[in-house]
Amino acid sequence: MIILLVDDEFPTRQQLQYVLEQLVPEAQFYQASNGDEALAMLSYITPDVVFLDINMPGKSGLETLGLIVDRPNPPLIVFATAYEKYALQAFELDAFDYVVKPFSKRRLESTVARIRQRVGEQKTLTQQKELIQKFLRESQQEKTPEKLWVEQPNNNRLLVEIEEIAYVESRNKQTYIHMRSGEEWLARYTLKELETRLEPQRFCRIHRAYLVNTHVIAELIPWFSGGYQVRLNTEAQVTLPVSRRHAQAVKSLFRQ
Repeated sequence: MIILLVDDEFPTRQQLQYVLEQLVPEAQFYQASNGDEALAMLSYITPDVVFLDINMPGKSGLETLGLIVDRPNPPLIVFATAYEKYALQAFELDAFDYVVKPFSKRRLESTVARIRQRVGEQKTLTQQKELIQKFLRESQQEKTPEKLWVEQPNNNRLLVEIEEIAYVESRNKQTYIHMRSGEEWLARYTLKELETRLEPQRFCRIHRAYLVNTHVIAELIPWFSGGYQVRLNTEAQVTLPVSRRHAQAVKSLFRQ
């Protein structure tokens, strides 16, 4: 059996492969970090199963899915998502499966049992293709993620609610997530990646070092030499600088 893992987070791919190697020891594994890389790999491998992340920067999981199922003899698709509510709503189809991050070995055992039963059944794969194409036609757009992976000081990973993020800071070549409560976490993304990944109507770039949740901006304050600052409605009442480059975009928020 050939299994392709598609996820933009390397630790997530490694964790998933580690568990699957115990459950499917005979399998060959391949990894791709984004949709384009996965599609390129399909030119020289023919996977039986693709574990596909829904929310990825660049080509999304749904866009990648549409291109995969259009190929002759498409593989079985299993979605890997951090958003169980979305998975239950969108993918409650008997023709394919989903697993929720962080991965449970017990849940993956169930998924592997379904994979072993269904791989090679042309009728099942054809039904899956039809159902996926129907779903993609009916889906107007992919939902924005509701949670984000961060790292604790002990290197354990944690899912935080995106709405509870006050701002994101780039500092000393690392990216930090600041919560409304005042907690600070390390994130394995660049500020630019998060600017793309997070909902643009909710998060606004105010400075080369800051991305702010617009829902927590309480006040725009004129500053020296025509500059501005924003005061955030957080526990610490944080004040952040607004660069001249981004001042117009920030001011437009107060005219809406």
